[in-house]
Amino acid sequence: MMNFMFIFGATNSYGVFSTYYLNVRFPTTSATTLSWIGSLITTSMFCLNTFTGALADKKGYRFTAYIGTVVCTIAYILASFSSKVWQLMLTQGVLFGVGASFLLAPTNSLAAQWFDKYRGLATGISIAGSSIGGLWFTVATQSIMDQIGPEWALRILGILTLVVTGTMNMFYFQRVPPKPRKRIIELSVTKRLTFWLIALELFAAYAGYWALVFYIGTTAKQIGGTLQDGSHLLLVLNAGTVIGRVITGYIADKFGSINTLAVSLILTVAIEVPLWMTAKSLAPLYVLCTLYGLISSTFISLNPVIVAVHFKDIPLSSVLGMTNMFSGLGGLSGSLSQGAIFETYDKRMNFTNTIIFSGTFILLSAIATLVLRAHVIKKGSDRRFFQRV
Repeated sequence: MMNFMFIFGATNSYGVFSTYYLNVRFPTTSATTLSWIGSLITTSMFCLNTFTGALADKKGYRFTAYIGTVVCTIAYILASFSSKVWQLMLTQGVLFGVGASFLLAPTNSLAAQWFDKYRGLATGISIAGSSIGGLWFTVATQSIMDQIGPEWALRILGILTLVVTGTMNMFYFQRVPPKPRKRIIELSVTKRLTFWLIALELFAAYAGYWALVFYIGTTAKQIGGTLQDGSHLLLVLNAGTVIGRVITGYIADKFGSINTLAVSLILTVAIEVPLWMTAKSLAPLYVLCTLYGLISSTFISLNPVIVAVHFKDIPLSSVLGMTNMFSGLGGLSGSLSQGAIFETYDKRMNFTNTIIFSGTFILLSAIATLVLRAHVIKKGSDRRFFQRV
């Protein structure tokens, strides 16, 4: 849980840096160009997960996690000395994403490996750490930036990452010890339709999900708010995800992970599109962030559970790494597309077309999840429509 704070805390609170870069530090730079920084964090983290997952299975969780700690710390420090956008892309974007991938591979597998009956709840609680990280990362980052500047904000986050994750890595114990492996990539999973449906669901979800996280601060500023208002909205969103991931983990144990995921994705679209598109003041944005946080991010916590249930015969970190690669590709293509749409079609004046893009891809993710549900039921002996899946 603690390491999830630092892996996803940086991503969930990136909206603070995004608002600062877009409106203060690089106001003449296109939104598409600036979106590369945040996009490269998730892309590098998830796309490399195929290989870091295999490394975790082969060399052990603790060894892999320590590599991540060192690389993330170096990334923060180098980013603090970066003065150009391309430098931030390489440091705060690519390098941090690489380090986070080494941390994510073992961290993502621990709860699912140790729990069975309450696997959804355990995974939800552990991944809720990412939301808690987003909470205090958002507050701490904005506070430090206001008082001593963004450079020291990055350096302090780097020092905290080294100390906290370095300590937590000591407690990474595997229930199943590492086994010798002949292959880095488990190509056998690509022959299963279940794998490709999960991959499509993740690609579409990540393509649509980050729009609100990255642009809520700019939305607040457009309707007369301040940079601090944007930080407060991110804070509310992350607080919602803390509660939402735990509750949906419990619900998933009762009613099924795929069922819970499908409903949450459909509700996300129903909440995001009308509330964000019609917001003319800060009040509806707070409502939006609260509900979006509670409901939207379940795909992050439930997918490890779904993979663990349907790929029991293959090393978990490896399969998660392969599915996460599609998360990274979705995050990259989605963020870049949103930046281009905001720049070209919304003219930096509103987010109408960006919202439509985001909602469309989250809806596509919901459809993929429903098809996955039908496929799983068809494969099983129980063909009832209403059942725990």
